[in-house]
Amino acid sequence: MTTRMGVKKMMHSIGEAAEICHVSRKTLRFYEELGLLIPDHVSPKNGYRYYSEDTVMMIPILKYYKQMGFRLQEMTGISDTTDYFFHQRNFLSKLDELKREEERIQNCHESVSDWVGLLNEGTMAMENNVNNISLKYIDRDSYYFLEQNFEYDYKASIINIEWTNYLEHFESEITGPVILSFSDYKAKAEGIIKHATVVQKPVRNSKYLIPRQDYGGQMFACLYHLGDHKNISEKYQLLEEWAADHNYKIGPNCYERYVIDYWSTQDPNKFVTEIMVPATKM
Repeated sequence: MTTRMGVKKMMHSIGEAAEICHVSRKTLRFYEELGLLIPDHVSPKNGYRYYSEDTVMMIPILKYYKQMGFRLQEMTGISDTTDYFFHQRNFLSKLDELKREEERIQNCHESVSDWVGLLNEGTMAMENNVNNISLKYIDRDSYYFLEQNFEYDYKASIINIEWTNYLEHFESEITGPVILSFSDYKAKAEGIIKHATVVQKPVRNSKYLIPRQDYGGQMFACLYHLGDHKNISEKYQLLEEWAADHNYKIGPNCYERYVIDYWSTQDPNKFVTEIMVPATKM
């Protein structure tokens, strides 16, 4: 058969080209619509398409570009250029895009993994009715934070619209539980504290464009509160009694770490909160 260049070469029908390269005819027609793979000859009588050996050998190249993450629309021109710098520019641009996608997937994996960990932690605490006080050292880390008014509306503080908007504004992402920091655990227990600081861990690929504060780096007296937050103040009395019995000074600040909360269930009876108060041996 004579090609569009007037040279006799072996030509393959669209069906043969599809079979040779393990693609569908529909795929080859789509490649043609996008200008990626143009038939060397189209019969004026019946519209049948024919492809030369060189054109058929472009199909594995397109497949490999697809494997590397290129969208079909990004492959335009790869069959026409003789400049390998064209490919180099394409690859460098794709590497940047893939790096961003890799970071996004890592962030998603970290966030989902942390949430599964919280659910497991909360479930074990609930099922085993864990109510003993323990000493725990928390490694120092830098967390995002935002100071807010606090009115003992736990749902508004946990499903925190202001906090979410703040993070989104600066394109900053978080993972792990919502933690509220209070400057005075006694005032918190008495229901008279007026301010809280929401703190939460940045994901690993966070740009750190917003202020952070240190969290941890010391010993804490920790106690789970199981159930509705409205009864949480009772636990602070238990912590005070434990500190006196074991010769520890606690406070003055405290943290409430919401393990299972409104993000996971609307049943207050299934809430699990870890109260954490700095503890120093007397």
